[in-house]
Amino acid sequence: MPMHIVVDMTGLTQILTNPITALVFRAILGGSLICMGRAFYADPMASFRGSSRPFPYDPWVRHTLRAMAGFCLWGGCFIFATTIAVQVFGFHGRGLAVVLLAIATLATWILLPRRPGTST
Repeated sequence: MPMHIVVDMTGLTQILTNPITALVFRAILGGSLICMGRAFYADPMASFRGSSRPFPYDPWVRHTLRAMAGFCLWGGCFIFATTIAVQVFGFHGRGLAVVLLAIATLATWILLPRRPGTST
């Protein structure tokens, strides 16, 4: 008689309701979005160079990919800041949301990679 493996989703939710696990999971998610956004912002066409089909070069494609990478970078900063504010310090409220938006925007501006031709 074959055995059927049943995956119980309540086990996964119990793992994710642990505050330490939730903190680590959200921090890893935010950090990975930050790293991915920085890499794609610096060189938006990098992932298309290795593809088997040639990718037509259009300036708008590069700008669109760079804008999407900037949004990913901002999202990672927002997730990371929200994780620290809510999970670590226990802050909540609408005022916090505005402050977190400002912090994420400032962190994104600081973390944007510099263009190769500019000096800092």
